[in-house]
Amino acid sequence: MTSLTAAPARAQQSALPADLVALDTPEGEALLVESAARADYFHIAGHHTTQETPSACGIASAVSILNALQVPAPLDDKLGVQTFTHGDFFNTCARTVYTPESVARGGTTLAQLADLLRCHPVRVDVVHGEDTTLEDFRKRLGENLADPTNFIVVNYQRSEVGQEYTGHHSPLGAYNAAKDRVLVMDVARYKYPPTWVPAESLYKATRTTDLVSGRSRGYLVVAAAEKPPGPSGERSARSPLRILGGLAAAVFVVGFGLGVVVGAWRTRRKLARKA
Repeated sequence: MTSLTAAPARAQQSALPADLVALDTPEGEALLVESAARADYFHIAGHHTTQETPSACGIASAVSILNALQVPAPLDDKLGVQTFTHGDFFNTCARTVYTPESVARGGTTLAQLADLLRCHPVRVDVVHGEDTTLEDFRKRLGENLADPTNFIVVNYQRSEVGQEYTGHHSPLGAYNAAKDRVLVMDVARYKYPPTWVPAESLYKATRTTDLVSGRSRGYLVVAAAEKPPGPSGERSARSPLRILGGLAAAVFVVGFGLGVVVGAWRTRRKLARKA
């Protein structure tokens, strides 16, 4: 039974709200043991990557998934093994989609992360929260998290599940249908542990609007492919944030122009009075 009080804060981690359950608790462990759809957990756990910067949650999720899928990886000179890291994830193809510098400035949308992944030997299905139902979401969780040949990366609004107010990406590890809870393998490992979240809460969190893309958040289903399919080239809808930015820029230009005109008019009046 879920505790009625918030869990105590761990070292360097934020406290979880009362309705979330950390994996490293007796209740959290029991939820995993009792889950039928838990195959993905054992693969993700061995490759669970911590995001290197506050905006790199999508990249950490992608790296975790690629390594869990065991697709051909580049040779890491420092480690002397073939593995994906934050740095070598951005191959030539990926840099045409989105650069590391752009990620550092603003993170990634669901569609951008999908196209970055498509620069590697995987196929990616994009599902926006606004395009699916809660029952479909539960069905997908039950099927995919029991199948170790594909993995799910969820893009959700943290505040909708009681965490800090940000959009976030993380892989999913397991689904306990009896308790209707899904295990989010948070890549901000310094902030939150792997956490059991009510499926309905997570579903609602995927239906929130990403202001950068202008669409709802959602999730990606990622499976191995023979070769990189390449980015889809799909362009996001023009976002409210960009529209507001454009309007602000237009207002500034118009205001600046009017200021110049008014300033010139006042100067002419002063000169006329002196004459």
